[in-house]
Amino acid sequence: MNINRSNTILQYDQSFVVNGYQLSGVDNVQLEYNAPLQNNLVLGTDFGFNLNGPFQATLTMDRALIYQDPILQYTGNLPMNGSFLYNGKNYSFTSGFLNSYSVECSVGDIPKISCQISIYGDLKPSSESPTILPHPAIYIPTPRSISVSGDYTNTNRIKSFSYEIAVTRQPAYSIDNAKNVDDVIFISPVNIRASLAYDVYDFTPENYQDFIVSTEEKKFNIKILDRVSNNILANYNVPNIKLVAQNLTSTSENTLTVTNQYLGYSI
Repeated sequence: MNINRSNTILQYDQSFVVNGYQLSGVDNVQLEYNAPLQNNLVLGTDFGFNLNGPFQATLTMDRALIYQDPILQYTGNLPMNGSFLYNGKNYSFTSGFLNSYSVECSVGDIPKISCQISIYGDLKPSSESPTILPHPAIYIPTPRSISVSGDYTNTNRIKSFSYEIAVTRQPAYSIDNAKNVDDVIFISPVNIRASLAYDVYDFTPENYQDFIVSTEEKKFNIKILDRVSNNILANYNVPNIKLVAQNLTSTSENTLTVTNQYLGYSI
């Protein structure tokens, strides 16, 4: 079989737009939908499939953090629209709601963003070209432009961090409109998980039996700056923070490492 390679859609022929912003630094995008069909047995008829619930669609995406991210603002009630553009075609969605948003970074790496979005509106081809807004300025952060403030960070080297937001939502359907959602209800609070991994110098893990009930105030803040102008690209903190786990790791090939894991929430 001969395949016409000229019809292959390469990465530079693809782009992703959310609410008018063509996102840069995108590593991968995955759009998928699920039709909840069930094979029901009914007297007097042949086998057949019936829809036993609403349609569900999900968008997952991984990107490099190289500019002020326009998606992080959608942790509340605001929905978003988007389009996946390729080879002159437009596959678009409406009423997307952010479910999770995470950032992680290790020494020598550019911070990576991952997010998941539930789509409750349309997910279909479109003949309309989306409006493209001016793109935020692109900056490449470096380890020296990432500021970490937290427990024991003054005297122990930070090897990596992670930060994850989880948003709870409840779609509401009516009996006479089972295929489409009537409303998407935001359920407070927004839950936050975070971690810091230290190259240990003068740090000893806490007493595991009482560190959760300790009254000592914990801290976690990650500030990512543009390496040239020092403009703030991102600022991550953990409100209502609690230290919930510590992990000490020692191997023959690496330095001694302690990882602190935190929980918090915002209303």
